[in-house]
Amino acid sequence: MNSNSGILNLNAGKKELHRSNFGRYKLKKRNSNDYIILCVIFGMILSMIYYLGFIVEYKWDMFSPHIAQKIIFDIFRFDLVPSDEKFMMISRLINTIILGAMTTVIGAVIAFPLGLIAANNITNNTVSGIMKAAVSFFRAVPTIIWVLIFVAGYGLSSATAIVGMTFHTVAFFVKSYSESFEEVDSGVIEALRASGASTVQIIFSAIVPSVYTRLVSWIAMRTEINFAVAVVIGPAVGVPGTIGTAINAYSKQAKYSQMGYGVIIVFLVALIFELAITKFKQRKIIQ
Repeated sequence: MNSNSGILNLNAGKKELHRSNFGRYKLKKRNSNDYIILCVIFGMILSMIYYLGFIVEYKWDMFSPHIAQKIIFDIFRFDLVPSDEKFMMISRLINTIILGAMTTVIGAVIAFPLGLIAANNITNNTVSGIMKAAVSFFRAVPTIIWVLIFVAGYGLSSATAIVGMTFHTVAFFVKSYSESFEEVDSGVIEALRASGASTVQIIFSAIVPSVYTRLVSWIAMRTEINFAVAVVIGPAVGVPGTIGTAINAYSKQAKYSQMGYGVIIVFLVALIFELAITKFKQRKIIQ
């Protein structure tokens, strides 16, 4: 008997490894999709280089070394900022936080029933598809466009900013909610239906408790996003009483210490939001 007859052929069933030009083994053979992605990325890089090099007009004659030096030395001189202006900027920062938080709350409440309709394990594929297609349109339009539409129609105020921001917020929540609801086991829902439970009982006794932590995470994440949007739309649209509008006004008045103070308090609030959301997610993962 051949002594090697009982030894398994370890190479049987294995794919042949290919070497690269540098002598290394390739773990994955490239297909046409990989080359298409590389071509798209390369094309985007070339387009960006062409745009920055040949399309953008750089007004170097307007560059002032004196102003640049003043910005560098004054932007962190918070001791030059009067106390009344510090309190005013903190007040506008609070207004901006409230603006973003109100938009989040309104959007979260409106999106909850729409998210249930968009979940295909609660309704059906047709209704779910129509709802998801509708919110995809609202989500595709940037928030700043929605704000500009309502500002043009109803005037410039915090109320029109909230309404404009709410459209994109609702679309965001509908997508997030529906995906969370669809992760609930369909067998549990069918079992409750078979036992005679109503739709409301199924939603609040099985679906919502199962995805509660995810919903809270989405709300916290969107609050951070809406705060950033509220800061940006201030100077972009001119929403009164926001920190972004104050920072933009100080930059035009060459008050760089006040501008730097506004930027740093915005950064600190954004950092607090980020740390709080990260801590919340870590706690839920551990639990």
